[in-house]
Amino acid sequence: MRWLARLVLVALAVGAARELHERQQKVLAIGADLSGQRRGIAAAEAELDATDRSIDDAESRVRELDGQITAMEHEHPGGIPGSLKPEYTELIQQHNDAVALHNDLVGRQRLLNDEYKAQVDRHNARVADANAYAAASGPCSLLPAWLRARICDDSG
Repeated sequence: MRWLARLVLVALAVGAARELHERQQKVLAIGADLSGQRRGIAAAEAELDATDRSIDDAESRVRELDGQITAMEHEHPGGIPGSLKPEYTELIQQHNDAVALHNDLVGRQRLLNDEYKAQVDRHNARVADANAYAAASGPCSLLPAWLRARICDDSG
């Protein structure tokens, strides 16, 4: 009879060891997943920062060209003379190109920001899942429910 009790005890220990190993593997997979997500978030932040700098540069270029155009128009209130028309037209074209670039960058920034928020939301959801898994995977979770209630006071 003792050998039967010992056999049951060994079987329970082996089952618990397997369960612990599976949980450890799941925790490692969760950790790797979260690390990958953090790297993706860091890359997205770097891209957002680079786009911010590009927008700032484009804004500066628009202001610079606007200043040049305004100065030329103030110098010639009666209209731009024919000899300066090519230069004036080129400034207008550069200004329009700079505005278009700025608008494209702002649109890109909005898309990047939306993607970044989605990445962060996915990461936060995964963290919540990992926390819930950790809370449900305490040492008492290996015990049968009836025993867990008596020993662990239903705390996990």
